[in-house]
Amino acid sequence: MLKWCVVSCTAVLALGLSVTSLAADTAAIDLAALRSEQARIQAGATAGTGVYEDMSKAKRQEVLEHQARISAAIEGKQSMDELDAAQRDAVAADVAWLERTLRDAEDNRQVCERRKKLGSNRFERVCMTVAQQREMREQARAQLQRSGTCEDCGGGG
Repeated sequence: MLKWCVVSCTAVLALGLSVTSLAADTAAIDLAALRSEQARIQAGATAGTGVYEDMSKAKRQEVLEHQARISAAIEGKQSMDELDAAQRDAVAADVAWLERTLRDAEDNRQVCERRKKLGSNRFERVCMTVAQQREMREQARAQLQRSGTCEDCGGGG
């Protein structure tokens, strides 16, 4: 029985997926969607909530600066074709930076769970980052996929 103490990150995942698609093809960027995402980023970073909660004030300020550059570049534009190549590259770079920063912030988020101690009725609280959890899952999966033979069982041979 696991009880997770996890902050909901639905908005962050949605943002990450759409930002990923935005960074992939700058010509196909929907500026209306980009503007609404920039508004959400600004609101979250300014309030310091959600994924921005654990970010330092300096990092949130840096997020706001990148967001402001994107907003300034696309202001009054209807499509990415109205931007010159240097502006398109700058917008794509800022979008990619925001995506990377939000993904890193999510990976550094602390998650705690209550686990029942083996052979006891007591619970213990185990806390680790999302990145540490992912690494442990990958190691466990790799261990299960290795051959079924026991290398260090000590079973006579």
